[in-house]
Amino acid sequence: MKNSIKASELTKIIEGKLYGEDTDLNGLFTFLNKASRNDMVIRHWINAKGIQIANDKNVSCVITQNPQDDAIETAERLHMALIVTQKIELATAYAISMAVEEYAPGAFKMAVTGTNGKSTTSHLLYTIFKDLGFNTYTNTDAESEGNTLIDPRVAVELAEFHASNALIEAISLEVSEVQGWDDRIMKDHAYQMISALNTDVSIITNASADHMNLVESFDDLLNEIGGAARALLNNQKDSLLVLNYDDENIRKMDKIVKNHDNIKVMYFGEFSTDSSLDICYKENDAIYANNQLYIKYEDLPFTSKHFIQDIMAAIAVCVYKNLDREKVVESLRNYKALSRRFIKLRDNPVVIDDFAHNPSGIKLTIENGAKLGDRLFVVDAIRGSRGDDINKEIAEALVESLQNEEDYTLLLTCSRDVVNELNTVIDSELEVFTTILDENHIEYTLFDNLEDSLLNVFDIADENDVILLLGAQGMDPASKLLKKNNLI
Repeated sequence: MKNSIKASELTKIIEGKLYGEDTDLNGLFTFLNKASRNDMVIRHWINAKGIQIANDKNVSCVITQNPQDDAIETAERLHMALIVTQKIELATAYAISMAVEEYAPGAFKMAVTGTNGKSTTSHLLYTIFKDLGFNTYTNTDAESEGNTLIDPRVAVELAEFHASNALIEAISLEVSEVQGWDDRIMKDHAYQMISALNTDVSIITNASADHMNLVESFDDLLNEIGGAARALLNNQKDSLLVLNYDDENIRKMDKIVKNHDNIKVMYFGEFSTDSSLDICYKENDAIYANNQLYIKYEDLPFTSKHFIQDIMAAIAVCVYKNLDREKVVESLRNYKALSRRFIKLRDNPVVIDDFAHNPSGIKLTIENGAKLGDRLFVVDAIRGSRGDDINKEIAEALVESLQNEEDYTLLLTCSRDVVNELNTVIDSELEVFTTILDENHIEYTLFDNLEDSLLNVFDIADENDVILLLGAQGMDPASKLLKKNNLI
């Protein structure tokens, strides 16, 4: 940090308790394994061994929510500053705000949240701004593990990006709409993260009943998502709120910023006579901005409905920023999607690989994918070590989607041949998943191993069919296994 802060001052900011020395802090916020002299380590939990490692690295401070074993006593014995807080996200948010202030003080900052479309929308914006010459950072990758306040990854990456690429001119940040662990919500996650970014733009893609194990009701979920709009109220500068007009709950979030003249609201949605639509799509024709042609249908990088919504959201920002339309269209025309975002792996049969890891993602992928072939084959990787609730919701989404299909085949896999212990399907998860399918008379075949399920689906699918590979960690290695077996 450019300016040092006392450990006691930081303790007050993040509502913690200080143990050990009240030292001056002027290093980087980082992970324990990346830390060096004077750095400040943020770690959700730490034990005495971790404190000793931090001391050996000459770390100036450790911040944690869960000190284990003799961590406190060890810190006091070593005269190290240890801050224990009940809200680790306060420390991570502060780390982001300091990193933005130091490495991206004049950057144009965009934040994207919502149930689905966060990764693609933020990556679209990253690609467009990068293609147009902006030195641009994004936290979005194939796994999207940097969209939370649980650890200091964004702050670390901002420092690393700056060191390699000089001053940051644009930031496109994906923000998890709801976050927590052990069925406990990290309240106001989106609000805190986007406030820390001091964003110029907040985009809200949609809202559906996911992560319900962390919230008590759908209204609570909407309140968490609405934090992206509330964060703009902290700004003393002009800013933009982009809302999905087709989602009634998201459309109504314009009320949050009502009477704030410095906050412009833009809506995107399907073609409508409603004059309030700034960015709209007319099926098989084009996307229009302010009733003027922006990009033709044939120039779109992909044409599934949910992807078109993501493109419209990105275009809203481009219009607001007054970016050169022709250059934006060229960037979109050449856009390469993120890994495992409705990626076609082969034709005859059509094979679509999608990260669909929540109920709404499952429904969207099946809805769009079923149109691509005669018969529908779904291979779904059960989410291991993610809890019974999310697996119950995913199974219910499969039921809802497949009951509308006349001809389908469902294969389930526990992916035991490819996952580690952190992603292993436990007995209760498998039981709740299969029970939902059984109760709703959804037929399926269960495989222990991912490779076996893939070989089987290729044995029974014909050239004119479509195969959907769905799921998160348990399906990630699918393309490599298919290549190994010369299937793609």
